[in-house]
Amino acid sequence: MTKVISLNKVSTLILEPKSPYNFDANMHKPSHFPSSDNIWEKGFYWISMLWQNQILGLKIEDIGVVSKPKVKFHIYSKEKLSKDFIDGLTPELRWRFNFDQDISEFCSKYKESKVLGTAVKKWKGMKPIAANSLYETLIIYIVLQNATVRRSVQMLENLFNTYGNKIKFDGKTISMFWKPEDIVESNEEKLRELKVGYRAKMIMNLSQQFVNKEIDEFRLRKMSKERIKEKMLKLYGIGPSSLQYLIFEDFYILDDLVTIPPWETKIMSRLLFNKELVSFEKIMKFFKKFKGYEKLAFHYIWEDLFWKRKNEHIEWLEKEIRL
Repeated sequence: MTKVISLNKVSTLILEPKSPYNFDANMHKPSHFPSSDNIWEKGFYWISMLWQNQILGLKIEDIGVVSKPKVKFHIYSKEKLSKDFIDGLTPELRWRFNFDQDISEFCSKYKESKVLGTAVKKWKGMKPIAANSLYETLIIYIVLQNATVRRSVQMLENLFNTYGNKIKFDGKTISMFWKPEDIVESNEEKLRELKVGYRAKMIMNLSQQFVNKEIDEFRLRKMSKERIKEKMLKLYGIGPSSLQYLIFEDFYILDDLVTIPPWETKIMSRLLFNKELVSFEKIMKFFKKFKGYEKLAFHYIWEDLFWKRKNEHIEWLEKEIRL
């Protein structure tokens, strides 16, 4: 049964990301499906976090500019947090919100590009961020598999309402992810009752792998791209498409563009070639010109389209999204 946990103690922390850093374009990715564990408003971002068994609510505030970024964290908790705890949390915050990756070369090199220039100038400092833990991200990828966005949202909300909690802080109430142990202590039949279908087995097995400590998120971050791929493919339910998202969005590797899902191929065909559908090979050849930044270039074009969608109705895009 979902319960609401009030977090009334607050600690503050100010961190400086590497420039350029676009707060809103990093904290909010319009192409991502909506999830009740976070809220974005211009200049602010709220998200739940479980760290060292402490339930936290983060209110993240933009207090800088793209060229001189500065971010203020308001960290809400049930009990007052010690300095040691905050010191231990700080490197994780820097990682999850990608404060230390330098993309200044990319922004400088492609600001006048015919294809990328407009998006680079508009979203300068936009990067991938892994706001959730690896386990939480993998759960999201599982509910996204072979489902419309609407169905994925329903599945995740059913999981939140059964295994998670709600946290209340700073006037917001948002969902909290569960621990892998909470799933393992349940059963596959109960998961199936939440209308997740065949994904019940994936969620159960993946959770068991995390409980067994078969995967170490922190060691993975220090590994090579190929080694990360090798390790991640051992996880239950993770295939090539999910892997490519993980490599970019969770491990910040900017050149790994090796597969494009069919619906993304259709969207890129329209954007790049003004055709309903061109070959995967033709799109791949197009992105090779951004050597070292192939996936980041894709990200700029992709997110620019979805930011436009926030302000205008794009009929052909709505048909593809089906939210």
